[in-house]
Amino acid sequence: MSKMSELSQVLDEMIACGEGMIKAANAIKEIFSSTEEAPAVPESAPSYTKEDVRGILAAKSAAGFKKEVKELLEKYGAQQLKQVDPKDYAALIKEAEVIGNA
Repeated sequence: MSKMSELSQVLDEMIACGEGMIKAANAIKEIFSSTEEAPAVPESAPSYTKEDVRGILAAKSAAGFKKEVKELLEKYGAQQLKQVDPKDYAALIKEAEVIGNA
């Protein structure tokens, strides 16, 4: 195969590749310029660690709300934070945040 025919073949492949990229770019552009509304993505509940909860409860206790913190833990069937089910952390934090704000 001569150098010219090799070059011609490489150029043909580059053109085909470029045309494929143009098609892909146009498809992406069409998706993002669509007048349809994107489907709503449900918000997931924030994920909290035991340390997150402990920090918030400790701050409330230090601010003079030990009784309220203890009552909140008891509401979740616990005497100590380690007894609270991790799936309840978000709800517990939500309730703890309002302690002392009323």
